Amino acid sequence: MTQKLVVATFDNLDVAQRAARDFKNFEKDGDGFKIESGAMVQKSADGKLTVLSQYTESYWGTVIGAVTGGLIGLIGGPLGALAGVTIGAGAGIAEHVFDSKLTKSISEELKPGSVALIIEAKEPPEYEIENVVLGYGGKVFTQPLSW
Repeated sequence: MTQKLVVATFDNLDVAQRAARDFKNFEKDGDGFKIESGAMVQKSADGKLTVLSQYTESYWGTVIGAVTGGLIGLIGGPLGALAGVTIGAGAGIAEHVFDSKLTKSISEELKPGSVALIIEAKEPPEYEIENVVLGYGGKVFTQPLSW
């Protein structure tokens, strides 16, 4: 069973919401794909990351996972680090899990006004996820999660 981090960036909230619905539908299909945790974050004009609460607890599960929270901290800069720690991820986990090239690529892609959908998933259907993200004009980043 593989576990991966999937980060999808989109130009606006509307398309990110549509992609999130499609991911939930993949999970309902019962092919082994399971979203363990996730969050949706939006970057404001002043560069701050905001965790969109309607896409945390009620949508993806009871808590944001440590990996997701750590990534939010890394891509959000100093303010994101505070948000990531508040969510429950220690900086130590994030620094050991993520490739600095990956976090830099995601940070560069996440422009003001854009939205990132960050999920930790088991058995992600990569081809389908990529098709959804690209179909909505987004960009997808994945990384295997192993401890």
